[in-house]
Order: sequence, then structure tokens, then C-alpha cells
Amino acid sequence: MLSKFRILASLVTGLGVALIVGGLIAPRFLLGDARLPLDLEHTTWTIEDPAGQARGETKPVTRQLHMEIQDPSGPDIASVRVGESILAGSSPNDFDNLVSAGTWTYPMDRKSGAPTQPMEFSSVMVMPPTRVQSDAPWLKFPADVHNTTYDVFDPTLRAAAPAEFVGEGEIAGRTVYRFEQVVEPTNLARAYADPRNTKTQVDAEGNQTRSFLFYSARRELTVDQATGLVVGINEDVDTYYADDGGRRVEDVLRYEGKMDERRSEEMAGQLSTVLSAAQSRAVTYAVIALGVLLVALGLFGALRGQRAR
Repeated sequence: MLSKFRILASLVTGLGVALIVGGLIAPRFLLGDARLPLDLEHTTWTIEDPAGQARGETKPVTRQLHMEIQDPSGPDIASVRVGESILAGSSPNDFDNLVSAGTWTYPMDRKSGAPTQPMEFSSVMVMPPTRVQSDAPWLKFPADVHNTTYDVFDPTLRAAAPAEFVGEGEIAGRTVYRFEQVVEPTNLARAYADPRNTKTQVDAEGNQTRSFLFYSARRELTVDQATGLVVGINEDVDTYYADDGGRRVEDVLRYEGKMDERRSEEMAGQLSTVLSAAQSRAVTYAVIALGVLLVALGLFGALRGQRAR
């Protein structure tokens, strides 16, 4: 009959073998490379300025982005739909406050955040849908974010603009990187076709001149370092009509919007179980090392028990 000592040694050895096997096969089944999770709960970015400017009048301005992950989505690609709206005003009826609204749909690489096919933009004001070619990330940077400069998609430009690393911080126990994206005043009529990008101005004498929609922005993006998910957006935006030389002739929309810190904490907090590739490797190696140690102790105990007999 086996002694209690040898039974304990066998149990320790078995546990060690189980840990080694688990450590070896776990990377095949666990989300250990910080790719975009498919079950995110908090995916709404709300940027508000209670004293913005719309058509020259002071009004509360709200810009909102809401991302949905739809089918089909798989291990490498997620089907993404992003709704974007801008409201200006305090009417209880949101439709009365609506400045613009539209949706972006595209397949996203879950690691890099980049579209894998042309993005499609649909707007209640522009029909039919427009296809936009871009390989730049938008609301999700590449996993394992570095302190460097990234080209980041701007939906108003319908193109990418550089976002420069400016600092590091922590939100909800997660390391976050902050980036600043600056868009110099840009004539949107020269960037892409849209009925709103040009306008005819009429002066007091009835003379007509053509003006163009200009856009500029200074944006702070707060990004979860491991996953690359954007968890905060603050932005100063100015859109206006100007003449050929860029001289402002009519204000359209101007605001200095900020995102509530509690929303950023919710967005970062939901990522608490997502590991970076480096963290995943460290956990795997630690589990395997513990398994090897237990196997060694178990075998040593079993051999010692035999010698004792």
C-alpha cells in the first residue's frame, strides 16, 4: 500500500504536469495578444462643450461616436459600425438640434485597428453611401501602443492626420498613452466632393461670391497602451466658410469639447482582463515554471520515499 508521502508526491507531480500542459496550450484559446475584444460593453464617446458656437450663436454642442461590433466577426477581423452625430442647441427634441449625422461601416483588423477594405460612409444628408479608402486606425490603435507618432483617421477630413505621443498616465489601473492630433485649416472642397463643402455668399448689394468649407482641429486622444482602444477624446474644432484665400466669411461650428472622466474610466475598466502579448507570455512562462518546479518536487519526494523504504 502506498504511503501518504508517496501519494502526496504523486499529486504534486500530477498538478505540475497539468500546469505545464495548460501553460503550453493556453495561448491557443486565450485572448493574449490584446486584439480588440468582441464583447465590449462601453463603446460610446461623448464630447461636450456647454458653451460652443453654432452659426455664430452660443449653444451647447455635443459630438457623439458609438461603435458596434457586428456579424460577421472572427478571430482576426471585426465588422465595425460607427455612428457619428453632432448636436447644437438645447431643444428637448434632438432632431431640432441636429447638425450632422452619419455612419461608418468597415471590417477592422482586430490587432492593428486598420480597415481591411474601403470604409463606407452613409449620411442622412448625402446619398448614396460613399466609399473612403484608408489604412489608418481610428478608434483603436495597433495593440501594444508605442510612444511614437501614428497616422489616425479623421472622419471630417476623410483622411488620416498625424497623432503625436505627448505623455503617459493611468486610468482604472491601466496604462494609457496620450496623443495630440493637429489638423491645420483645410479646405474640404479640395479634399472631397460634398454639397456642403461650397456655398454662395450674397452681399448687401446682391453680389455673389463662392465660399468653401474649412475645417481645423486640435485633438487629444487617450489610448489604452495594451489594446490600443481609444478611451478618451478631448477636441477643439472649428468649421467655417472662407473665400479662395482662406479669409473667414461665415462661422459654422466651433467648440472645445471634453469627454467625462467617468466614461473614460468605464472604457478602460472593461479591459481589465485583456493582456498584452508581453503580459500573456509572462503569465505563460510563470505557469510553466511553476509546473516544472512542482514536478521536480514531486519526483524528488517520490524517490526519497522509495529510499526511505
